[in-house]
Amino acid sequence: MKQPVACIKIGGRVAADEKVLDFFIAELKSMQSAYNFVLIHGGGAEISRISKIFNIVPVFSNGVRVTRPEEMDLVDMVLAGKVNKQLVRRFYAGGVNAVGLSGVDGATIIGEAVGPDTRTGKPTRIATGLVSNLLSGGLVPVISPVSMDESGAALNINADEVALAVATALPAGWLVFLSDIPGILKNDEVLTGISTAETEKEIAAGVITGGMIPKVRASAGALKDGVHYVVIGGYERFGDLESLLRGESGTTIRRN
Repeated sequence: MKQPVACIKIGGRVAADEKVLDFFIAELKSMQSAYNFVLIHGGGAEISRISKIFNIVPVFSNGVRVTRPEEMDLVDMVLAGKVNKQLVRRFYAGGVNAVGLSGVDGATIIGEAVGPDTRTGKPTRIATGLVSNLLSGGLVPVISPVSMDESGAALNINADEVALAVATALPAGWLVFLSDIPGILKNDEVLTGISTAETEKEIAAGVITGGMIPKVRASAGALKDGVHYVVIGGYERFGDLESLLRGESGTTIRRN
């Protein structure tokens, strides 16, 4: 891999708005000569939508979905199937040769359940061989966070944690979390930079809440484990990705 690796967790408008996604794909294509891209996606909104069709009420704890055993088949179908393949088709249509996979493929992500009665997991072992081979072949991996434990049983791992684990294992030069807000907000203003110690203070103060909590904690872990730059920000138009990678927009999280 001659180019540096940028690991990007897709979320917010990029995941929900087809026009914005097309901007993102076009920009990513234009930057492939300078970067190797690895994409990680979630799909929580789609899981929740389809869960309600089956009268399953989603449960969350600290911004992270609690996946009960009876929900795991549905999570498999939505994340590793519907959402992943829709994204890969979209990338292909935009001229990007993407390959869809999950944490199960190539035993890329092995984890363990966070409790005895849940299939929500946390990553414990990352194998980068498959991802590295795809990058060497000029392909863009698009990774679903559906994974498995050591016995082969299915796990649903939060996509932010997967992005952290993959970025640190490769290792990636950049870890970018695309959200539906322009960065970490305080008093309605974007914090252009924040240290890992300051993030915990802002969580305790109620400034950082909900789904932003796992993002900033994953960011702190990534910096500790060798990723050079971590940025949280939004994406709306062509040019935003380059701005984020250069630290010109969003919130850059730095070591203490």
